[in-house]
Amino acid sequence: MKAVAEQVEGDWTDGRWNQVDVGPFMSADIHTPQGRTLKGIAIKVGDESQATVCFNTELLGYSAAWAGGFLEFDPRRYGLIGGPKPKGLTLFANGITPGWAHDGKLDDRQPRKLGPLPRNRAKYRGLYRHGKRVALSYTVGETAVIETPWAGDADGRLFLTRTFEFGEVAKPLTSLIATKRGKTALLQKIGGLVVAQLSSGEETLWVTALGQGISLAVKNDRIFLTVQPGEAKRLAKVFIVQAPLDQAKSVVALANENAVIEPPSRLANGGPGLWPPLATRGVIGKPRGAFAIDTIRLPFDNPWNALLFTAGHDFLPDSSALVCTVHGDVWRLTGIDSSLKKVTWNRFATGLFQPLGLKVVGDNAYVIGRDQITRLHDLNGDGEADFYECFNNDLLSAGGGHAYATSLETDSRGNFYFTKCSENTPHGGSLIRISADGRKLDVFATGFRNPNGLGIGPDDVITVGDQQGGWVPETKVDVMNRGGFYGFMPMHHRGTEPNTYDPPFAFVPRAFDNSAGGQVWVPSGYWGAIEGRMIHLSYGRCTAMLALPDESHPGQGAMLQLPGRYLSGAMRGRFNPHDGHLYVSGLRGWQTAAVHDGCFQRVRFVGGELRQPTRYATRPGEIELTFDVKLDRELATDPESYSLEQWNYLWSKNYGSKDWSVREPKKNGRDKVVVRTAKLLHNGRTVVLQVLGLARAMQFELKYDLDDDAGALIRGTLAGTINEL
Repeated sequence: MKAVAEQVEGDWTDGRWNQVDVGPFMSADIHTPQGRTLKGIAIKVGDESQATVCFNTELLGYSAAWAGGFLEFDPRRYGLIGGPKPKGLTLFANGITPGWAHDGKLDDRQPRKLGPLPRNRAKYRGLYRHGKRVALSYTVGETAVIETPWAGDADGRLFLTRTFEFGEVAKPLTSLIATKRGKTALLQKIGGLVVAQLSSGEETLWVTALGQGISLAVKNDRIFLTVQPGEAKRLAKVFIVQAPLDQAKSVVALANENAVIEPPSRLANGGPGLWPPLATRGVIGKPRGAFAIDTIRLPFDNPWNALLFTAGHDFLPDSSALVCTVHGDVWRLTGIDSSLKKVTWNRFATGLFQPLGLKVVGDNAYVIGRDQITRLHDLNGDGEADFYECFNNDLLSAGGGHAYATSLETDSRGNFYFTKCSENTPHGGSLIRISADGRKLDVFATGFRNPNGLGIGPDDVITVGDQQGGWVPETKVDVMNRGGFYGFMPMHHRGTEPNTYDPPFAFVPRAFDNSAGGQVWVPSGYWGAIEGRMIHLSYGRCTAMLALPDESHPGQGAMLQLPGRYLSGAMRGRFNPHDGHLYVSGLRGWQTAAVHDGCFQRVRFVGGELRQPTRYATRPGEIELTFDVKLDRELATDPESYSLEQWNYLWSKNYGSKDWSVREPKKNGRDKVVVRTAKLLHNGRTVVLQVLGLARAMQFELKYDLDDDAGALIRGTLAGTINEL
């Protein structure tokens, strides 16, 4: 494994995703003909997956269909930076346009054509999976619609179907079925059926339909289905065939031979599973000081070549765990006990759009992807998700390569929070809040570059970790204020450019963390002297840090390293309410010290002392440190046992920042600060350092080299930020 600083793009180019059985569908930003489908679902249709249709979950129409293949995934950054492309022969391409007309028009009135249609016009409800079949659920106006796409073969010729089940229709509905640019659509009646065609010789596209109160219409290069008003539920079936110009009669015969219309709702009650369980054996770690790290081995070798880039996790009431992977899966784990001798992995869900956070609320998993928050339901209790409910898809996405939606947490009122990495939309570079009922999205705070983690702690304190880059001089952890701006200028989202930003809780020097993950708080009653404290995870260094608030100014703080390294880039941490241990998951996708694609590891507090500071405070000319053990008095009171440096960063559009002197702001470098005296208080654990020249500084680094009162070594570094002194 190369050192982090030596890694280049070629190290992250990997085409394995193209070998994965991703399941019956895949949600992605799909580079369809006639425009990118930013929130698309590519659905395999036919018993042998003979064709693929791409459904647009924002516009509720099919942007394209193709035969002879599925998707070709971009190998850059393990497939995570570029959207996939259709693989096969295009049958039709409708482009990026609404699937249902409004006031007789197919226009998309959204600003910049981003985001879902207004809810009173149309709303995506979710997707049912029934074995290899998929049914889509949505509303058009007040009409509930369930439809299922499929494919078949007749006399060696491929045909597609769309089968609809409509609720009450109050006024006529019109749906776009197919488009061929530059062709002219025509209607003709053959054998009692109306057939539409888009002529193009051997590539002529034929459409016909069956059902009560439905008809076909054409305009220019488009074919439409019209549904007349009616109170009763009804069914309709559309046939789409590519055949030579003289094959109109065979199209009618095909429709008549497949005239039975089965209701799509039959697919909405849970169906057969697809993924047999797998088992791994965990490794119980040896204690290092107060902690031990156990490894729950991932089933990297599996029948579907599924990739295990773990990106989030949480725990169900039955004590099982759910783990999501960024390539679209959610796995359910059982057997997580003290021995880890047999951990069973069930592939619970597939086809999600780069999920980078998972939260369990009640009995359901909520997963954040680039497209939406998805609520997963196991309708028949077979251990696999059957309904992928769209909980909220109001998030604007423009398809930026780094524009991930990351982490997912809830506050005490049930509101959901996640971060959106920077891109040119009103939601880019922001902390996003979704109401507990999923009906409302609002921007909570702005000014983030590429945040890859957040945490919600006691009293609903919210933190976000952001990555070094332009306008982010060093990796940092921020404490959120409603409406706050956190420094990344391209994402300030204000009418007037700000000239300052909300200061961070702590900048984190590169030696500690070159790429931040999320945060988690130690529950009350756990982990001894550090109960209630924040733990910050490092994606880049694959480590964890204890975050200590400055007790004189709790809005600022400092970090110190906790023992142990993780097998991949640590991003998400959760305490398991069933056993009280911390579980960590993470992945690799850019610069990191990771050695595996992903990890799922358990951190156990085994007792004893941390042998590090557990409290600190800064005051003018003074730093106070309290350790969790009594100190050797001679070393603790020797100023030479400590060294202190402080420096600033330059807030600018340049990538990162050099270290700049606090005393001489135009000079590069760090200021050494003299520790004049060190006083050990009567409790034997608290040291008060008299410090000449201590100042407000974006970064300080205090090193200590001590013994406890039994002669055991205590050595470490406390690094933090002094916004106020």
